Amino acid sequence: MKANFNSINSKFTSMKKIYTTLTTTFIVPAILCATTFYIDPINGSMSNNGAYNSPWSKLEAVVNSNLIESYANSPLPYNAQTNQPSIKNLGAPIKSGDTLLLRTGLHGEVFLQNYNNLSNITVMADAGHHPILERLQLQACKNWRFDGLAISTEPYGYYLHGRLVYLETHGWQGPTSHIDIHNCEIYSTESPWTTANDWVTKVSDGIYIKTDSVNIINNLVRNIGFGISAVGDHIKVIGNEVRNFSGDGMRILGSYGLFEHNLIKNCYDVDDNHDDGIQSFTTNGYVVDHNIVRSNIILNYDDPNQPLLGPLQGIGCFDGFYNDWTVENNLIVVNHWHGITFLGANDCRIINNTVLDPTPDITPGPSWIRIDDHKDGTPSSNCFVSNNVANQFVVDGIVSHNMTLSNFAAYQANFVDYTVYDFHLKANSSLIDQADNASAPAMDMDGTPRPQGLNADIGCYEYAAMPSDVRDSDLDVEINIYPNPAAQICQISTPAEFKNGKVEIINLTGIILKMAVIESDITTINMDDLLPGIYFVKLTSRDKRFFIQRKLVKK
Repeated sequence: MKANFNSINSKFTSMKKIYTTLTTTFIVPAILCATTFYIDPINGSMSNNGAYNSPWSKLEAVVNSNLIESYANSPLPYNAQTNQPSIKNLGAPIKSGDTLLLRTGLHGEVFLQNYNNLSNITVMADAGHHPILERLQLQACKNWRFDGLAISTEPYGYYLHGRLVYLETHGWQGPTSHIDIHNCEIYSTESPWTTANDWVTKVSDGIYIKTDSVNIINNLVRNIGFGISAVGDHIKVIGNEVRNFSGDGMRILGSYGLFEHNLIKNCYDVDDNHDDGIQSFTTNGYVVDHNIVRSNIILNYDDPNQPLLGPLQGIGCFDGFYNDWTVENNLIVVNHWHGITFLGANDCRIINNTVLDPTPDITPGPSWIRIDDHKDGTPSSNCFVSNNVANQFVVDGIVSHNMTLSNFAAYQANFVDYTVYDFHLKANSSLIDQADNASAPAMDMDGTPRPQGLNADIGCYEYAAMPSDVRDSDLDVEINIYPNPAAQICQISTPAEFKNGKVEIINLTGIILKMAVIESDITTINMDDLLPGIYFVKLTSRDKRFFIQRKLVKK
């Protein structure tokens, strides 16, 4: 491990020297000249100059008033060999490197066509504000970043049967690339519909990417048809949540993609679509090679009483061939056979995944990990499946150190609490130390280094014992959380053993809140920033010898 850190540090130092040189030469002058403009739909006016106390009215009007200087492809139709970019809106106040801060209100529909910037123009929410776009479409654009925005047609009084965010390389206008969408909230409706007809007739799709070199980071895409569809190469989809969807959570329809640390949950069965958490296919000429799908959580549902429950396929890669995929450290809990399925695969690796059916005794299911022939009968080749736990395995390839668990008793024996989807390992789990170290990823889904024991553990979580690890059943103490469910504030009774310790709020993606426990009988948690769902409260004593974990529901 030390050697690895030294190597990383050496590479980082070299990259830092290169970056410093580039910054000195190019970036610092751009930053010194960069300007921040303000846009306020409630108090602004297009007769203003965009300053802090003189904001413009709304983003749609700013774009339509040609206030952004950029570069357009010329001549058209676009040809990479003959393209000579020309200045667009020469002398306009907004330029490459500038920032547009949006204030609370409706900013309209934004369509950017042929705006290629030398460096990012950033469009983001002003601090403490909640700007809402009606729709966002980019066509033949480069170097744009959108951060902290809401995108929905519902506040505008209608539902769009289409894409709320569309990033497009266009045959006539030219390519789109180097687009970043961070920390945005994209939704069809505030609350999920309860009837299939409403879903079918009103739902919008979330983010549709038909281009290369895009980063989709830490967004919430909810109450949606198809969540995030990536039709292009070098696309990173990291840390997003797709919650309540009626199509596929995500689609990978390009190469060299990274889909990592996403949460995809709550499928609504409203039509004949075969819904997948993550789906890929090669029909219609798509090339889908060299992709990484790592440390994602896919849940069929988190509430068994959810309306319109139906089967969800986990990671479905049908109609291959798929070449050089890595699928590792994922937690997939779906009530379907297709936990992870590749039909036609070469040189693919499926490693350290946890793939289980919440109802293994009910058809369709239980869930499998499967690598099999292409539908035309051509066999898969040189695939490797190692260190996984699943209900069943159907693998055409090398299989090593996997384990099958087939019923609730096996779940109970191995996992902390499968009934609330906590598939961390118990101290006596039969999955501990049973993996192949040579093939195991260096860290588990939580970032815990492997191995913690003699060998790595099977599945997406590595068991990391605390010193003198003592669980609830070994402690003669009481802990109360009230109210529970809670909306804004919850209070936790603090036994003497845990004073001056710490409290953590944990969900399926990891630790999301951490604070010290003071010398008090009550610890108060502010839950305003937590999304509705199931959490765990973990109290740890100051000397780390004891901990208690309890379930908490945010309304």
